[in-house]
Amino acid sequence: MGISSRALRGALAAALALALAVSVSTAAAPTAHAYGRLAQYQIALSFNCNNVALCGQSLGGFWGWAEFDSDNTADAQLTGCQHFQGGGAAGAQHFSSDAQGWFIGANGDFFISNELVTYTGHTGGAPVTLFDPTPPYPSDTGIPAAPGHYSAQTLYGMQAPPGTNFEIQVVQLH
Repeated sequence: MGISSRALRGALAAALALALAVSVSTAAAPTAHAYGRLAQYQIALSFNCNNVALCGQSLGGFWGWAEFDSDNTADAQLTGCQHFQGGGAAGAQHFSSDAQGWFIGANGDFFISNELVTYTGHTGGAPVTLFDPTPPYPSDTGIPAAPGHYSAQTLYGMQAPPGTNFEIQVVQLH
């Protein structure tokens, strides 16, 4: 089954938005217990594109993990990296988040109420912290809450084209 460049770019944009939405928190959020006694779900994700025909000059990917806790907090550590062809700014950007306020929506996805995200990256400047940088809230992360392994086929209804890959692993602990 073929896929258009426009459809894949839309899927990549959705994947990036999804990954950003996973990084969740509020300004008053208590510290999450990274894989500690309150952890209910562990999530790992990986979105990659190394196909110039489909991704244009923005090659690279987005990777990370998140944890959703029984006390309604969450923690996420995410990194995106671009490798522009032909020069230009590129490099890694790290997103660090603690969260409060998550739920499983009627569609079975994780939703977040709001977020506080600290960005640290290749620019050499000081870290930047933003509250609710990707509205609207509550926000559907697009990550299924059902335990399992999700690929491009299960996420987007198609096999990932050559040079691309989309994976999410959801583990329920308790």
